[in-house]
Amino acid sequence: MKKAFLAVLAAVACGCSHTVLVPVPPLVNLKPYGTLGIIDFSSNAERTLSTQATRQFQEQVQEAQPGTRFLELGSRDAVLAGVGAKDFDAESLRRIGEKYGVKAVVLGEIVYSEPRSEIKVADLTRLEGNVRAELRADISGRLLETGSGASVWTRSAWTKRQLGTLSVSAERGLSGRVATANPREEMVPPLVYHLTHDFRPSTVREDR
Repeated sequence: MKKAFLAVLAAVACGCSHTVLVPVPPLVNLKPYGTLGIIDFSSNAERTLSTQATRQFQEQVQEAQPGTRFLELGSRDAVLAGVGAKDFDAESLRRIGEKYGVKAVVLGEIVYSEPRSEIKVADLTRLEGNVRAELRADISGRLLETGSGASVWTRSAWTKRQLGTLSVSAERGLSGRVATANPREEMVPPLVYHLTHDFRPSTVREDR
């Protein structure tokens, strides 16, 4: 009887304290803005990467917040020319809002650095070392209200990709590896994923 009583108490204690997952809303809720205008992401690389980033941004935001509506406005130059402006200031944003019927616009940019080589000498006496080439990319985004011209969201992220390595050894000679895929294209998905972090809901563990 004593053992049975203790077992019941243990079961009750376990039932009184447990961990649950509590939903946390996204840091930025886009629903109040209705339809968002999105301007093609700019890039210092090929045009296809700008298109890829713009599409993936929309996909990831709509996956995080279903029902989000985007109106594709085109390139920065085309949008500014359409409202007779040279930059995205309060006045040009107001004109964009009136022309396209959007309360906010998304601006994004990807900048790729020049490949950087790093040389490491492991053993000078044995002529051993290696050369590694890396590429870095930075992405940034802003959400701008067309009514006030205010920036209501800003975020940036970066990533690196190894382009190839070359090893030198007096015993083994030369050996190396070169990336076969387009590293710039491969960097777009993780960049956009980190950029859209604030639009995704999450969960936290809570003891109850």
